[in-house]
Amino acid sequence: MKNIGGTIRALRQEKQITLPALAEKSGLSKGLLSKLENSGDANPSLDTLHSIAEALDVTVADLLEKEKVQIRRFTPETSPSWLAPLLEGLNKDGKIPNEDFLQALYVLQHRKANSDLKPEQMRWLYDSIELSLKS
Repeated sequence: MKNIGGTIRALRQEKQITLPALAEKSGLSKGLLSKLENSGDANPSLDTLHSIAEALDVTVADLLEKEKVQIRRFTPETSPSWLAPLLEGLNKDGKIPNEDFLQALYVLQHRKANSDLKPEQMRWLYDSIELSLKS
């Protein structure tokens, strides 16, 4: 199993960030970060890894030393029946459609075996994605 703590320490030192500075920047305690860096079997939560990654300006994949996943865009052959009402509703609300959110909806529809989801269901999903990704 990979030593995540060693990777965190190496990245921190490479970026010339002290442990107290990383703690402040990540919003995590210095003690927790020290424990992670010095434990051979550290198993931090995804939230903790995300905070550290953001503070170090790297990805979680970098911390885990995993290859970054390249997401392939999915475009339906025909425009889904929910797309026009969704775009109309977003425009009516003064929102610019986010292409990444629409892409997520295309993928969801495709994974549901092209089931014909109702426009209000897709708007709810779009709004949920938007809300969950707001900073």
